[in-house]
Amino acid sequence: MKIGMFGYPGDHVERTHAMVDALKDAGAKKIVCLGGLIWSGRRGEDDQGPPATVLRWLRNNDIPTLANDTDRQIAGWRLQALDNITGYIQPRVRKILSALTREEAQWLYSRPSALPIEKVLCCSDSLTIDALYPAPLTSYNANKLFGVLEQTAAIFPSANGPSLIVTKETEKLIEASTFDGIDVRIDARKFAAIIGGIAGTTPLNSDVSWGAIVDSEATQLSMLCLDAKTLKKVPERGAILIQRSELNWRG
Repeated sequence: MKIGMFGYPGDHVERTHAMVDALKDAGAKKIVCLGGLIWSGRRGEDDQGPPATVLRWLRNNDIPTLANDTDRQIAGWRLQALDNITGYIQPRVRKILSALTREEAQWLYSRPSALPIEKVLCCSDSLTIDALYPAPLTSYNANKLFGVLEQTAAIFPSANGPSLIVTKETEKLIEASTFDGIDVRIDARKFAAIIGGIAGTTPLNSDVSWGAIVDSEATQLSMLCLDAKTLKKVPERGAILIQRSELNWRG
């Protein structure tokens, strides 16, 4: 079975529709949103839909959805009531807080940070130091991740685009590398990958949307790249962006 994944949709409802359709067209039988529903809007404010539209669409279509730290924080603020919030809050976040019902905030707050599907663990990008499944951005975190990972693969989203794949070849050998193509064949004992997201923060990734497909046996990872404006597939452009990504490995 093929699993389609994407993260960081924010309120980009048309991009989300297009990504889900593209993942299904590519053969995905199961679709998972990896979180990132709260988006500040510092980039792409104009082309976002009304607040909470993606959240409601995901719920209406029964798409399993994860939550990261920011999603839960904002949902928690809504549950505590807006009058209890102090300090500066970005305008887009205020709009989201005003639009969320208490029931929707409770739903978002209750989302898990990880979802196992056979040999694949779908993860949000929760980066808290005590996270059970920390995003594998350092050799320390990779060792910690593989030490507790019962599945073969862990897949994380990122608003900075697809930047890293980490493989565990033996009990002691862990290797990190950037993606070097749209399709990656995996034969390592375990692996983790950062696959990008629908919305991007850097200029390099703000005009493309990323998704990924992995088979439930965790042997093949395929990236899917859409132009954020036309919503059409642009695999060649995606390969170039992957090759330009810097290896974000800190020992």
